[in-house]
Amino acid sequence: MKIADATRSFFRRFRNRYEGARQSPGRSRVPGVVQAARFDATVADRTELVRKARYFEKNNAIVNRMADLFEQYTVGNGLQFFAASSSPAWNVEASAFWSEWKRFADLSGPLNFDSLQGIIARTLFVDGEVFIVLTKGATNRPRIQLIEGHRCATPGTMKEGEGIIDGVEIDTNGRPVAYHFLESEDQLTKKTFRRVAADFVIHIFEPSRAGQYRGIPYLHPVINDLNDLDDLQNLEMKAAKDAAAISRVIKTETGEIEDEDLLRGSVTQSDNSTRDEYYKDVFGPEVKVLKTGDEMEQFASSRPNVASQDYWDYLTAKVCAGVGIPKELVLPSSINGTMTRAVLDMANTFFRTRSAVLADHLRHVYEYVIESGIRLAPTLQPPPPDWFRSVARAPRAVNVDVGRNSAAMIAEWKSGMRTLQDIYAEVGQDWREQLTQKAEEMAFVKQLAEGLGLERAEIVQLDPNELSAANAQATLAGPDDREDDDENSTP
Repeated sequence: MKIADATRSFFRRFRNRYEGARQSPGRSRVPGVVQAARFDATVADRTELVRKARYFEKNNAIVNRMADLFEQYTVGNGLQFFAASSSPAWNVEASAFWSEWKRFADLSGPLNFDSLQGIIARTLFVDGEVFIVLTKGATNRPRIQLIEGHRCATPGTMKEGEGIIDGVEIDTNGRPVAYHFLESEDQLTKKTFRRVAADFVIHIFEPSRAGQYRGIPYLHPVINDLNDLDDLQNLEMKAAKDAAAISRVIKTETGEIEDEDLLRGSVTQSDNSTRDEYYKDVFGPEVKVLKTGDEMEQFASSRPNVASQDYWDYLTAKVCAGVGIPKELVLPSSINGTMTRAVLDMANTFFRTRSAVLADHLRHVYEYVIESGIRLAPTLQPPPPDWFRSVARAPRAVNVDVGRNSAAMIAEWKSGMRTLQDIYAEVGQDWREQLTQKAEEMAFVKQLAEGLGLERAEIVQLDPNELSAANAQATLAGPDDREDDDENSTP
């Protein structure tokens, strides 16, 4: 009885096992080992992935389009940061100081902070990481310097894995304490490195595993698929060119002869006359004569066929899915409205998540600039305890119906669910400046209407509901009250 129970228990465990953990002779072996993240993405592997990703970004239209979309919907015209401390007066001054600084953000060039964000987002997509060094300019003002990932490396004087991993110097807890950047990229000269403390470096990347110190390109799971797509296109293009070069094929009793052979005149007949001379005589402008046993047919190519095109579409969709950007955004096609909204909602979630990661890193730039402003600008004194607090506004969302979304946005604003700061920040504008501009325009319209003896509605198109309410109020008001009401009413 005990033997039977043991046997049943053994076979029960056998049936309940994880089949995915077993090697089957009917399937290919899955390579790979279980190890730390830094061993999976070694220096050589990461560098090779970056090299291929940069190549495809330069030479592949699909990758270039995905990089454009990533930049457009993660930073857009630039993530907008606004002071959000407990002091309204401080918020106004800090935001003004920040806006002024953004014009001169770049240490190495004339780019402003919003333009630099576009480079940051695109580099993050292609390389998988980018470094921002917090530094100062010649005038001792705060500046930032962008450094690409290939310039962060372990110096030859240090041993990889002993306190430093792929250019990132770490302490005993595994926390980065410094970064080593290559100063000179000239292979003919001695390489020099600059050590920068981690407090002054913002390393923008998205680690997918614990213990990952360097980023890898977003394209890393589809690099081989992109390579296959390029190979297929090159082979099909070669076949298409070969087909275009052959217009007619002449079949003889002994084989085939093509137009190229006719032009070379290298094939001879048994009567010692070249076959090209014979066919030149035969193929006159009107009469076509072939020798007995010969036939001519027009060459037609059917490549790429439907199956090949479907396979291309599958690979393209696979590339887009591997990155996270829907194929419908990369290569728009006609699909029904419900499916389009579902696709764009998923895309919007993807871009919003990536945008939040960028905002979290770039917020350190805001804090660095404002902290420097506290020391340099007398207008930023005294700061409140929470002077570092700020809010970031993402760019405009992915949408399919601008009018519908605009109406929804207005309804949300009127109901109090959204603020003007949220709305204006999506297009890179400051709500204070826009309201001031609107007030100045309305004041000018009112002054112009009074000077010309016109109604304001005759100069600018007012909201019909507001216009009806204003006319009703003017009708009910007495002659002495209308002027005061007009001055106090909102145009």
